[in-house]
Amino acid sequence: MKDLKTEKLPKVPPLWTLIGPAFIWASVAQGSGELIWWPFFAAKYGVALLGLILPASFLQFFVNQEVGRYTALTGEGIWAGFKRANRRYSFFLFLLAFVSFLWFGGYASAGGTALYSLTGFPKNIGERLGSLFWAYLTIFVFSIGLVFSKVVYQLIEKIMKLVIFSTLAGLLITLFQPEIFSQLGSFLKVIFNPFSVRFPANWDPADTPNLLTAIAYAGMGGFLNLMYSYWLKDKGVGMAKYFGRITSPITGKSEIIPESGYRFEDTAENRKNWRGWFRYLRLDNFFALSLNTLTLCLTTFLGLVILHPKGEYPSGWKIAVVQAQFFEVSLGHLGKILFLIAAALFLVDTWLGLADGVSRMFADFTFANFKKAREKSFRFWYYLWLGWLIFVTGLTMLVAQPATLINIAGVISIFAFVLFIPLLWRLNYCLIPRSFPDFARPKKLTVIGLLISWSFYLAIAVWFLKISFFK
Repeated sequence: MKDLKTEKLPKVPPLWTLIGPAFIWASVAQGSGELIWWPFFAAKYGVALLGLILPASFLQFFVNQEVGRYTALTGEGIWAGFKRANRRYSFFLFLLAFVSFLWFGGYASAGGTALYSLTGFPKNIGERLGSLFWAYLTIFVFSIGLVFSKVVYQLIEKIMKLVIFSTLAGLLITLFQPEIFSQLGSFLKVIFNPFSVRFPANWDPADTPNLLTAIAYAGMGGFLNLMYSYWLKDKGVGMAKYFGRITSPITGKSEIIPESGYRFEDTAENRKNWRGWFRYLRLDNFFALSLNTLTLCLTTFLGLVILHPKGEYPSGWKIAVVQAQFFEVSLGHLGKILFLIAAALFLVDTWLGLADGVSRMFADFTFANFKKAREKSFRFWYYLWLGWLIFVTGLTMLVAQPATLINIAGVISIFAFVLFIPLLWRLNYCLIPRSFPDFARPKKLTVIGLLISWSFYLAIAVWFLKISFFK
């Protein structure tokens, strides 16, 4: 880390000016686990597995914190950090991430199912083609936004805030319907008791990948958690204040993004400022997880009390359609319409967040690892990867139904946690102290938290391999 330049750690601005990364994190996270898979398990199997929700959600706290720590300390993206920790191993992780992100067009096609159910247009072409039509249309619209928005991050943040607030409002209105609210107590007893988890007698082994995806996506999920680094970076958190943002090549003014990051000395002022930045990181992280978990619990509860008694659950080309009953209970046909719109936004904005976040990650990996790549700007690599991802996700949407595409990435995400958490520990606990003051190093509680998270995901990964290949 000898190439890090020394600068003063910027002061922390008022916290309200830093609100944003948490909303993006929560909104992207809400795309599948929250809207599809946990309501699916509640609707199909009742309360049997719901005690997993809170552990699966909050075990991602320390992962997010350490991803954010590196960016706040250096201003660099996390993939640049992984290169510093072990370049060869980071190449292996990148290849796995590359495969994982070939399939996230499934979010757009899942959102397309809601829009086709809402409009019935185009007529007489069937659910598959109708859903794909809307998926391609929404991808086109959002892609135009990514290209023409002056500062890409600002577009993403505004859309995510709109989606979260509108959906939460509808869910809360339904929650307070008397016949729904009266069942909340029994749900809370299960949700706060992880020891209540059991496999239902009617368990279908085909749902095993769904369960892995639900656990991974109870928060962000695997490589998706690494995107948090880049939203913090464009927000100017910590030493990222010295980095420019990604701007539109058409409407925006180019900002300088340095080739390497920064460090700071052990001074009283830097120590004070770091305490402020780290306090912000923990608050933003906790807010993101809490907001996401609230939405997750609401959709799961409604799946339990509305869909489970009817024996209905999300599937096939109606994967985001049967949940419309969540709003229909309180608002009638208008509620159904509003939910289908919200569901489409929920899922397609996940595609948008992933297209942006993955492009940032891949551009960072390219920029950090290849000297010749640095002859071009970071913005060039961002838009090159964005174009590739738009193209390839448009192709993979044709391969299978939305659930299958989402599950491929979901299963990989569990293994991603197992593989990158040790590298994250090495980066922050072993390498950071060589160039930074001791107060920047993770405390023992953080190391224990990372170890518990890693052990949990390792156990889930081993269980999956055992029942899938060693029956």
